[in-house]
Amino acid sequence: MSNISLEKQPNENEEQFIWRLGQAKDSGILDLDWNELADVINKAWRQDETEYKSEAAYRKCYQYAKRFYEANVFNQYSDEDTYIKQLRDAKVELRKEKQKMFDERTELNRKIREQARRESFIDLVTDKISNVAPLELNYQDKKIIESDNDIICHITDLHAGIHIDNWYNKFNMDVLKERLTNYLDQLFQIQQRHNSEDCYIVIGEIMSGLIHETLRIENNENVIQQFIMVSSILSEMISEIARHFNNVYVYITPGNHSRVIANKEHSLRGENFDILLPHYLKASLQNYQNVFIEDNLKDCDIAMFEVRGNKVMGVHGDKDDVGSVVQKFTMVFGIKPDIVLMGHRHTNALTTVYDTKVIQSGCVSGSDNYCLDKRLKNRPEQTVSIVNHDGLVCIYDIKVD
Repeated sequence: MSNISLEKQPNENEEQFIWRLGQAKDSGILDLDWNELADVINKAWRQDETEYKSEAAYRKCYQYAKRFYEANVFNQYSDEDTYIKQLRDAKVELRKEKQKMFDERTELNRKIREQARRESFIDLVTDKISNVAPLELNYQDKKIIESDNDIICHITDLHAGIHIDNWYNKFNMDVLKERLTNYLDQLFQIQQRHNSEDCYIVIGEIMSGLIHETLRIENNENVIQQFIMVSSILSEMISEIARHFNNVYVYITPGNHSRVIANKEHSLRGENFDILLPHYLKASLQNYQNVFIEDNLKDCDIAMFEVRGNKVMGVHGDKDDVGSVVQKFTMVFGIKPDIVLMGHRHTNALTTVYDTKVIQSGCVSGSDNYCLDKRLKNRPEQTVSIVNHDGLVCIYDIKVD
């Protein structure tokens, strides 16, 4: 036997003791088998013989350590600072992954809440629509009109539900009815003047909504009441128009005021009260054989149709600019429109862009306090356009107040 110490050394722990003896045995310095080594280790570290371990316990422990040692596992961490840094980096990565999981769970919960809110809202509105009684027909043997032109009625920015009472303008639901009645009176005069056959109605932004804090204060009806009331008024209006024209085609261009959620950053595409209007109108006007409530097939925000062979596109206007809307629509859809209808800017206007007529319709509600604070005002106005096979014949500047 060599002179290697079989006593535990100062500051030496049990694992270091086993490793030292095992290394001495493997190198031939220590001529003992593992049964003998186990007896030495037990006596050095165990006072109670009942706690003695077998040679296998120590031998396997040493062999596992030797395996990792020879695989150079421990040398890569020889620099303690490097090892600690790697542990810290691993901890940071773990925290990052946990944060990602937390963010994903938060986003999922947000989407679930929004979906539940939308479904609850849709159920509420659907219930209201299901209670709508179809309007009764009170005319027979309507005269069939024959002419070379049709009419486009652009009815936009109604802002139903807002109550305006300032030095320049007064508006509420009763005033809305009066202004739409004035619009109808002038529409029928124009129809008689041109003997127009069909009427194409483009409706946008029917409600005041909640997008500005001043509007929240001024709105005297909640959003559901706003929707039901203005939809009923429009239904009556369309039924009256149907009595004067061969056919009536209705299109909807959703506006920014009608968003379900006030914050546009949180609002999802298609979350808009205007999109519900066709469902209401189809229910209330189902008895009218000459009224067709059309869907926007390519984009929920854009109405696309033809009048006497002219390609017409209608949009509210909050996402488009008058000077570039023709070029963008042509590039996006591969179709160059002959007429583009826009609202949002609260004033009637006509612009020609590359032979395309861009018709801008005004605002039924007129100037509210938000507009006046921006030093903006304009009379309530809308447009009526006459179209034949050659395109736009003329446009009427309709004052509805």
